[in-house]
Amino acid sequence: MQRLMIAISVVLFASSLPAQAADQPNVILILADDLGYGDVGCYGAPDVKTPVMDQLARDGVRCTDGYAAFPVCSPSRAAILTGRYPARFGPTYEDYYGGGSPELDPIKHPTIGLMMKDAGYRTACFGKWNVSNLNRRRANDFGFDTWVGLHLNHDFYTHKVIRTQEHDLYRDGEHFDREGVWSDTIFADEAIRFIQAESDEPFFIYLPFQAPHDPIQDPDIPFDEPRDKKKPENRVILIKMIERLDLEIGRVLKALDDQKVADNTLVILTSDNGGAQTISRNLPLSGAKQMLQEGGIRVPLILRWSGVLPAGKTFSDPVTAMDLTATVAAAGGAKPHKSMPFDGVDLLPVLTDESELAEDRPLFFRRRTVVAWKGQNAIRQSAVRQGDWKYLRTYKPRGTDRYQSALYNLNKDIAEEKDLATTNSEKMKAMSDLLDQWESEMSKTAMPFVFVPSKKK
Repeated sequence: MQRLMIAISVVLFASSLPAQAADQPNVILILADDLGYGDVGCYGAPDVKTPVMDQLARDGVRCTDGYAAFPVCSPSRAAILTGRYPARFGPTYEDYYGGGSPELDPIKHPTIGLMMKDAGYRTACFGKWNVSNLNRRRANDFGFDTWVGLHLNHDFYTHKVIRTQEHDLYRDGEHFDREGVWSDTIFADEAIRFIQAESDEPFFIYLPFQAPHDPIQDPDIPFDEPRDKKKPENRVILIKMIERLDLEIGRVLKALDDQKVADNTLVILTSDNGGAQTISRNLPLSGAKQMLQEGGIRVPLILRWSGVLPAGKTFSDPVTAMDLTATVAAAGGAKPHKSMPFDGVDLLPVLTDESELAEDRPLFFRRRTVVAWKGQNAIRQSAVRQGDWKYLRTYKPRGTDRYQSALYNLNKDIAEEKDLATTNSEKMKAMSDLLDQWESEMSKTAMPFVFVPSKKK
């Protein structure tokens, strides 16, 4: 008994030590841009070779029902960074962060970068920031010690926004360039250097690559002219972009091996939303980016932590991007602000079979159309996933009080082809009520909506 009490005392004492004194893992959160569910080999891609991502799945846990928080880039990234639903930030956060929309505020919206920094981590962001497009606020203001990346989507070789020719490559907020070098290669290079830097502190790297988002350019042809993403014949170029993404991820993972820190590094790989229409492959799902059909929100999701997470495991419970934020924080000993708890849960106990996710845990989604310069603000779609069931509302253009409902059993109908709304009215009402409750909560906690004057862009 005495030995047991001593052991307990040691554990309690260790837990009270500063975070950096504990045995914290390194963490790399890799985010692809517009990577379709069916565009990765281990998710069934027949024409794309992704040996690195496939090996990552064999070495870790592959989630079959992993969800982005949103079907479009910026709000999805805000959810990952904060661990909270975009709807909590106000209506404009349920659409683009383009002209007229507010930016993520580092004071009002603490990010995982700041939380990990407070927990004793060296923090870095390399890649597409995309949550401060209005004022071009740098990632450094959100808890990242260093940032090399972009705000908007730019030419992979010139690093200029195609429409405006604005230079859009920064180092800690200052313009810099490596003209002619593929953007994602630059971000991988920076991540490798950060991994190689000598330090007694663990590192947290947020690595949001730009590929395979457009512009559609050949990574093997320097200064290749952008191609039309709507033309099916350009899928061959998209495939090359995905395979190049796989290569860059492989370079970063090799750096972990070379530095002998791979076994003590939690690696998470996912996408900000589903693949874009036409040339992406989201099969066997229906829909694509912009939509709340599965193809717009269900994404590849893989976690690896050698010796902690099981290797080769397939996990089929629904999980969300906000779970990833909570998982990163838990692994690093970081905590959210008490007034702004995560909307996700730590997946580590679940993936190691120490606990289970509640079968009735709901995941919610909502997408608006917000055009500030027009004074337009209307819900486009909303949805809830609970267990095998998904309830989807599609609103009609004239107002948010008019919508069409659909109900699917995703376990039996992953492609959402059979609407069960009329044959299972009891389940549909229960799911509809659940969505109403969530929307009521969001309306109470969200920031007030203010239109920001802006010219049409």
